[in-house]
Amino acid sequence: MMKQKLVLPFLLIAGLLLAAGCRKRSADLPDNYVVFETAEQGLTAAENSMTVRLKLSRQADTAFPVMVKLTEQDLAYGVDYTTTPAAVSGTLTITIPAGANDASFTVNKVNGVLFDGDEKIVFDLDQTLQKVTVGVTRRFTLSFAELIAQTPALTINGGGVLYANKVFLDLSANRQTAVNRNNWDLGFYTGADHFRVILNSSSAMMAKQLAKNDLTQVTAADTAGFSTQVAFNQFAPSPASLPYIDYPTGDLTRTAIDAISATPDENKVYIVNRGLAPGSPAPARGWKKIRVLRSASGGYTLQYADIASASFSTLEIPKDENYFFKYISFDNGAVSVEPAKKKWDLAWTYFSNVSNFGTGEVPYLFQDIILLNRNVQVAKVMVTAKAWADFSAADITAQTFLSTQNAIAADWRSGGGPGVSPAVRSDRYYIVKDGDANYYKLRFTALTQNGERGYPAFEAVWLKKD
Repeated sequence: MMKQKLVLPFLLIAGLLLAAGCRKRSADLPDNYVVFETAEQGLTAAENSMTVRLKLSRQADTAFPVMVKLTEQDLAYGVDYTTTPAAVSGTLTITIPAGANDASFTVNKVNGVLFDGDEKIVFDLDQTLQKVTVGVTRRFTLSFAELIAQTPALTINGGGVLYANKVFLDLSANRQTAVNRNNWDLGFYTGADHFRVILNSSSAMMAKQLAKNDLTQVTAADTAGFSTQVAFNQFAPSPASLPYIDYPTGDLTRTAIDAISATPDENKVYIVNRGLAPGSPAPARGWKKIRVLRSASGGYTLQYADIASASFSTLEIPKDENYFFKYISFDNGAVSVEPAKKKWDLAWTYFSNVSNFGTGEVPYLFQDIILLNRNVQVAKVMVTAKAWADFSAADITAQTFLSTQNAIAADWRSGGGPGVSPAVRSDRYYIVKDGDANYYKLRFTALTQNGERGYPAFEAVWLKKD
């Protein structure tokens, strides 16, 4: 007994000393690096401006300026293009705020200027504070012509551990578009073959149809019991809630909201749970009642209101063949979300998925999901079948391609578990065929940035174009 009494205090002291040593080491933060998000991009004839982003390897301790030098090729500042903020004597000063891990500037074409396609601007990271070091990608080249990226690689700006953004990735342009997933509610399909409405699947939305088709006749009494039925329950998910989400394959015949009929009386009222906004804990986005009709102009008419409201607002959503979906927010009306249909290939997002725990499929929220655009196909290759370095354009014909939006989903990473952190699966990669028939081999290289979730990374190699 005496020995045990002596050993326990000794172990306690040793543990405290070890913990103190660990705390001291963790306080020594690594160098903070600033880089361009990508090394090269193209500004197409249809685009009037481009945002160029700088990234830090971790959040800035204090606000500081970064100096960027401009070198022009067949261009003149103020005559052919400008920047925001403005350049002074060929140098931009970009301020990175305290607590931020990125910043940006914009290059703008001057209205009416015609470009030949061989014009370029080279941007070089020039000076920073002593506490921040210029990293490897210190030069960015902007061409005033469309480029097909040969080796796209990006760290995805998912917004960190709260998964605040849905991020659209364009491989051929080596470009990403991050949109806060709280910015929209509904998407309206623009194709001529369907009149369909989708929910914001990145915010855990659900919708349930009522037997009524007059919004003013729907009250809070019509929603009795909905708070648990039309909602995600990660602790006790139920198959009964499955009809209230858009099925994760992206099949437009399996959306929570039925096809919009040309006969107005057939279009019923839906109660919509707007789901959750990014946060810890995640705040509820509230409830709405909606009804969607076909408009006289060939698009959609949305009626929407708070549950107890005796009146409603109306919004017209025209179809646009340049996009697959047009989006609205109940708070802000029409909003921009996904890029034009040929300006993105994959999306990284928090997602309303399904899982099967033995009793059938149930709605279940997933992190780090990769989705395909509707004009994109993908094939999975295991490294045991063909090593990454050995795969070439000649190997494409032997692959089986899928086009469902969740063809990759969470397959690129392990799920983790008790005592095991999720990680990138290194035993596989993917062949992606984009909307312009460019083929890329793509693999994911990181699930985190400096240990923080929400910043995965990938690299890809162009193989051929059909």
